[in-house]
Amino acid sequence: MSVPEMVSHMCSAYRKQARNVSLITSVESRLLSDLVLADQGQELNEDGDSIAIVGGELFNKGAQAMTFTVVDQMTKRYPEKDVYLLSGRDYERDQNEKDQYAFDILPWGPEVQLSLLSPELNPVNTKSYSKRAHEAVRSVVTDCSMLIDINGFALSSQMGAKTSFTYLTNIVLAKEYDVPMYVFPQSIGPFEYSTEMKLFLNPLIQTYLTFPQIVCPREQAGVEALAPYTQSNVQREFDIVLQTEDYDLDNIYISKPDFERKDLKSDAVGIVPNSKVFDRADDEEIYSLYEEAIGELLDTGRSIYIFRHSIGDLDICRNIKDRFDEMDDVRLFEDDFDAPELEQVIDQCDFLIASRYHSIVHAYKHGVPVIAIGWAVKYEELLDEFGQSEYFYEGRDRIDTDAFVDSIGQMSEKWEHESESVQEKLKMVRRNDLFSQLFEN
Repeated sequence: MSVPEMVSHMCSAYRKQARNVSLITSVESRLLSDLVLADQGQELNEDGDSIAIVGGELFNKGAQAMTFTVVDQMTKRYPEKDVYLLSGRDYERDQNEKDQYAFDILPWGPEVQLSLLSPELNPVNTKSYSKRAHEAVRSVVTDCSMLIDINGFALSSQMGAKTSFTYLTNIVLAKEYDVPMYVFPQSIGPFEYSTEMKLFLNPLIQTYLTFPQIVCPREQAGVEALAPYTQSNVQREFDIVLQTEDYDLDNIYISKPDFERKDLKSDAVGIVPNSKVFDRADDEEIYSLYEEAIGELLDTGRSIYIFRHSIGDLDICRNIKDRFDEMDDVRLFEDDFDAPELEQVIDQCDFLIASRYHSIVHAYKHGVPVIAIGWAVKYEELLDEFGQSEYFYEGRDRIDTDAFVDSIGQMSEKWEHESESVQEKLKMVRRNDLFSQLFEN
């Protein structure tokens, strides 16, 4: 690294550190103010022209599916309002790519949060986004009728104190700008922070989790984690992707993409791995498990399709395929499918062997049963709710290969029965969907 590059790197690191300290100071200042004024009423702005989404993004297909679902449903209900996705990663996409969407994408993250809370500090501590971008976000937030949080899993000690702080800062901002906030179905908790982090985060959790109009944990474990902090605005709900039917693509895309249809054989089984399982287990054991599973499927005459549900899983998909490189009945899709394309592929499978949470959600949305390898309580609770708990395997523990292979044999014989069971539960889930509860005019 050259001297100029080293100086630039050090300056960047310093600015980031200064920004983070400034953001913490700004949030703590708001906390003290809100504690002093706790008994005073607050009039919220419900008449703004904007609807803003935080916690969503378009790289991970589960997050993309939640984003598309909210955009679609809110556009149907409020066609006169502008919908915005606030996402730092997606804001960095090529402009031509962003222009295909019927919703706007603006930057988000600690830099933008600081700009909104303490604009006087912005020239010193923020450098990533233009003045115009910051002004655009401020204009949206100032004229916002609702802020909808669709994080999949963020407010938890398992995701780290920094992620929890960023999450809570979103609520601080909603309160600061008098914006009604809705925390849509997601995994929440546990809150098992270190003693130092508890002293820092607990006052924020205690003060601000009562502000949203509704907080929707997907799991009972989330309801229990929230109980010491708030109960009156807590309502357990299934994932929003399960609660709705097909997207109206006209609400998502300015011009509908020309999706290439993948035609699967009639005996198809999908394989959807997850790098997070590999992070928590022995790689070779998991690869061997997939090898045994695919071998069993081939023995019963099945056609296997391996595909990713998140941008980071492609190498794992390739590695699984490499073990069956010469076999035409084991096919790898390397495509970076959008959520509607993934649903079209999954809908053609008899069943999945899946590890991405929203690949299971997408499967159940189309009545497709799943043998799941999970790494968090959300998997176990989802399968249990759908009467499919016998097909759940905990990826953080060593999985009994014989039992797993037996499950594949059982599913191969009973997939039609299991599909009917999943579809019956899905009808119950959709009888009183969250959008209708909250936003029926």
